[in-house]
Amino acid sequence: MLRRMLLVGLGLVGWLRLARLHLGIANEAGSRERDKPFEISDPLIAQAIYGRLEAGKEAEYYAFQAQEGARVRALLLIPTPAYQKGLRAGLRLYGPGFPAEGLRPETTAHEMRIANRDYFLVQSYVSPLAGSGRFEVTVEREAGAGTYVFGLGDREGGYADAAMRARIEALLVQDA
Repeated sequence: MLRRMLLVGLGLVGWLRLARLHLGIANEAGSRERDKPFEISDPLIAQAIYGRLEAGKEAEYYAFQAQEGARVRALLLIPTPAYQKGLRAGLRLYGPGFPAEGLRPETTAHEMRIANRDYFLVQSYVSPLAGSGRFEVTVEREAGAGTYVFGLGDREGGYADAAMRARIEALLVQDA
C-alpha cells in the first residue's frame, strides 16, 4: 500500500511538474488496430495524447521503442466531465520485461487539476524498463464513452501549436 502511494505520488509530482511543458497530441481518428498502432517516436518526451473511446471503439493502441533502464512514465487520465458521465478505461503495457498478458497498473481515481482543467488520474506506471525493444500500450474501454489522455514521458521536448491545441479542445468539449 505504501509503495503504491509512493509510486502514484512520484508519478503525480512528475506529471504536474511537466504539465505545462508537455507536447499535446490529438489522436481523434484513433488507432484501433493492434497491428497499426499510433507510433510514438520518443517515449521519453513528455506528451499527452488525447483520444476517445466509445461503443465500437473499445481500445486504442500505441507503440514505441525503448532501451532497458529507460524511465518511462505512463499515465492514464480521464477528464472529469467524461469520468462523471461514466467513462472507465484502463491501460495495459506489453513488451520486454512485462508478462505475456501485459502489465496493468493498479487502478486509482485521484482527482487533479492541470492547466485549469480537472482530471482523474486512473493509472500510472513509473519505473525503469526491464528490457530493450518494442513496447506496446493498449488503452481499453471498460464502460461509458468519452475522452481520455494517455500521458507518456517526462522530459521537456515540444509544444502543441495553435491548430493542435484547437483539435485537443474539440475532443475535450465533446464531454462537457
